[in-house]
Amino acid sequence: MLKTLALALLFLACGGTGAMISRGMLLRVRELERGLQMIASLRAQLQFSRPPLPRMLAEVCGQSQRPAFLPHCLARMGEGAAFPNAWRAAIESHGGAGLREEDRLQLLALGELLGAGDAEGQREALLVQEALLQTRLEQARSRRDTRGRATFLLGILGGLTLMILLM
Repeated sequence: MLKTLALALLFLACGGTGAMISRGMLLRVRELERGLQMIASLRAQLQFSRPPLPRMLAEVCGQSQRPAFLPHCLARMGEGAAFPNAWRAAIESHGGAGLREEDRLQLLALGELLGAGDAEGQREALLVQEALLQTRLEQARSRRDTRGRATFLLGILGGLTLMILLM
């Protein structure tokens, strides 16, 4: 009885590990998609209405598909922190589940562009950042589609293999 329970827990641990890794890949894709939507929204606002930076961020934050760190950035700005400091702190503490370090570094670079220079210069810089983020998103999608499923199945199969070997 105890051996069966231990084997079942071992199987669940292996399968759960594979599922967690696969879910991390999915979360990275979602967060990168939200980052692209944020950049597109910021570019549109810079092109047509050119509101102040806090209002632009608040409008993006009001959307249902926003990056996980953006509300924290606005909260820090509401507490009186300067935008670059609030942006950096929000990304470092709430950078989004599944994002890699290079994704966070690109988002940090994006924060240095916002609010610096005229609207046209910011729009051009956002276009470059959007292209770079789009490349990362395509890589993350292909990785999720190929390795995500394989990782999940390897976790399940590894758990079954261990169960069989230890029976």
